[in-house]
Amino acid sequence: MFVSRQAIGAVIGMLTLSGTVFAATPVGQSAPTLELARSLIDAEQFEKAVSVLKQLDAGDAASTAQIDLMFGRIYLGIGKPAKALGFFEEASFASLDGEADAYLGLAEADLALGDLTKARRNAALALKTDPDQIAAHLVLAIVDQRVGHGAEAMARLRKLQHERPDDENVTIVLARYLAQQNGPAAGITELEAFAKRVPTAAAVQDMLGQFLWAAGRKQDAVMARLLAKELYEARNQTGRAEAMAAWLKAVDPQGRFEQALKAPVLPNPPKTVDIPKAPDVPKPPEMVKPAPRVLPSEPAPVPMVRTDPSNEPPPPAAAPRPVVKSMPIAAMQHPEPLPFAPGSQMMTGSGIVLEGGRQIITNRHVIEGMSVVYVRNGTGHVRRAHVAKMSNEDDLALLEIDKPFPEGAVMPLSAIVEPATGRSAIVMGYPMISIFGDEQPALTEGIVAKTTGLSDDPGTFQLTAKLNKGNSGGPIFDKRGHLIGVAVGKVDTAGIYQKSGTLVEDMNLGIKGGRILHFLGKTPVPETATAEMNLEDLYQEMLPRAVLVAAQK
Repeated sequence: MFVSRQAIGAVIGMLTLSGTVFAATPVGQSAPTLELARSLIDAEQFEKAVSVLKQLDAGDAASTAQIDLMFGRIYLGIGKPAKALGFFEEASFASLDGEADAYLGLAEADLALGDLTKARRNAALALKTDPDQIAAHLVLAIVDQRVGHGAEAMARLRKLQHERPDDENVTIVLARYLAQQNGPAAGITELEAFAKRVPTAAAVQDMLGQFLWAAGRKQDAVMARLLAKELYEARNQTGRAEAMAAWLKAVDPQGRFEQALKAPVLPNPPKTVDIPKAPDVPKPPEMVKPAPRVLPSEPAPVPMVRTDPSNEPPPPAAAPRPVVKSMPIAAMQHPEPLPFAPGSQMMTGSGIVLEGGRQIITNRHVIEGMSVVYVRNGTGHVRRAHVAKMSNEDDLALLEIDKPFPEGAVMPLSAIVEPATGRSAIVMGYPMISIFGDEQPALTEGIVAKTTGLSDDPGTFQLTAKLNKGNSGGPIFDKRGHLIGVAVGKVDTAGIYQKSGTLVEDMNLGIKGGRILHFLGKTPVPETATAEMNLEDLYQEMLPRAVLVAAQK
């Protein structure tokens, strides 16, 4: 995307020719206002927003609520959702005028902390109070995606888009969801399509600039936000225009991108100014998958593809953000980074933290041959790990970490039980992190189809929950919160079809809970009767226990 000075002028002209005239007020230093503060927050100019808010005189309950809301937004933006909750709660008590915004803020903070049940409830309250709270639909969609209902999440947002095709806020929410699930390129595609149809959509250009910057397309990002600035100016949205100007000055202090716009047009001009980009890292070939354990005198088993750890570069590194230091169990807004060089290849799988908080069960094939291992749990805490032992009988390994995770981030050994046919089987892990992200785990839901594995292997069981690369070693729960096994592999349907011409339905495999106890040298205890949980409550309880395992040779 390259926006010329002539193109910007044409868009501004469209604003006046369409029948609505906006005063093009020059951008200067405006007096502090709520609108200016809100615009600075939208542009992530948090320090300047705080400076503006401190100069404001609340005066009445409604203004107090608005200031509290904006401080809540600032704390969300800098990665402190626990503090943001307090401000949103104060705003909800201060005035009914900002009630819907307060509920939305509470929902977003709850989501950042991993409390899906509260996030869903507060997002629903925001929509009940104000059906135009479009961002609440984004919260609900992300909650659905986290508990394995990705189709429902996308259907919600596409339905909203169908009902409001010309609403730029709907497009922004959909683009944010797509970017969170599939990376900034997916969001860029959605925003560019809308901007092509509605070139005067200032907020879309604003968000497009953010995504382009995240994708490393720096000149395009500057051009999009320069256009957003001038569109805001044409609408007399001075605060937003000043926020754009502040961002542009911060990222392009010499104005070299804007100078490039004024350069004479040459034959076949380049689309962008040369900006060094990190070279693409080629995706390595798939690992050779070792054969599954074959019992003596048994017929050869059906071919199995393990849910191998992802062997791929990590997602693009985000800009450094503050790390929350004192938040037990609650999820960090921005997890602690894994200490690997950006762009370096690493093997990833999943695991579960055991009683005591210092031991983690995963698959042997996740860490075999690796020399450096780190783990990060669902609340964002990173620990260095080393291999304590590996099983010669099952595809299991035990890791030990240098210091325990925060209290509560453990699976009691008494909760490890055997699977039973028909029992729920809910897999929690970090599949395909380059596509689905690595900040928090995802769920997939199914049932135990059979209590033996391929060729009636007694150490494994079959389940219908979906598994992908990176699920290796991840916990499999029932709805009562028992650990019934860990994910290990799936039937190689393509291989079977090539050999026999028979198309087999997808079936996945787990190692039984009893085999985990055997590996640990522990004796099974009688299963305790507990109530079933819904998926959101299960996710919340298990979030600190599920870990991403990342390793390098």
